[in-house]
Amino acid sequence: MDIQYLMRQAKKLEKAMADAKEQLGELSVEAESGGGLVKVTMNGKCEVTRLVVDPKAVDPADKAMLEDLVTAAVNAAVEKARAAADEHLAKATGGIKIPGVAG
Repeated sequence: MDIQYLMRQAKKLEKAMADAKEQLGELSVEAESGGGLVKVTMNGKCEVTRLVVDPKAVDPADKAMLEDLVTAAVNAAVEKARAAADEHLAKATGGIKIPGVAG
């Protein structure tokens, strides 16, 4: 086996991973809770980029409900963002599993 060839392939893979990680910020997923009362948009880096709360969800007498709805929407968005990021990174690596990277 040609070690130089393997080294070149490793460099290509390293560059592909770096590019793919950079692009994670461009991915976007949306999740909601409470039948759409709370909506969260998140990028592939699991950063919340938008939070929309329907006025019907705001009840000063039931603050805990709104907190639960926001928590549920954020958690759902995190799941979607991680799945999208895993898929994106898998495409970049050609499906090769790299320890410490994504799912």
